[in-house]
Amino acid sequence: MNNILVVYVGVAGIRSEDINEYIHKLSSKITPKSFEGEVIFLPIQSYDIRMECVNPIYITDNELINEHTNKMLKLHEELDYQIGINRSKYEEKN
Repeated sequence: MNNILVVYVGVAGIRSEDINEYIHKLSSKITPKSFEGEVIFLPIQSYDIRMECVNPIYITDNELINEHTNKMLKLHEELDYQIGINRSKYEEKN
């Protein structure tokens, strides 16, 4: 199974309508050419960028499983938050 590289992209200070374009441009510049796996870009409300490599082969220990489950729940919450922001801005315009 291939690795999963998660890139958390800080989008604080960027207009919500510009976030998709910003992430697209960034992803084309920093996606590794020799990486065998999937790269996921996630916008977060901060100013920094960080990466995590998730290797599903080595996640067998219960403690690690719980740690990664919690990380995935946080990712889900952050995505829901970002969707809510975009939805409310869209509804304000319409």
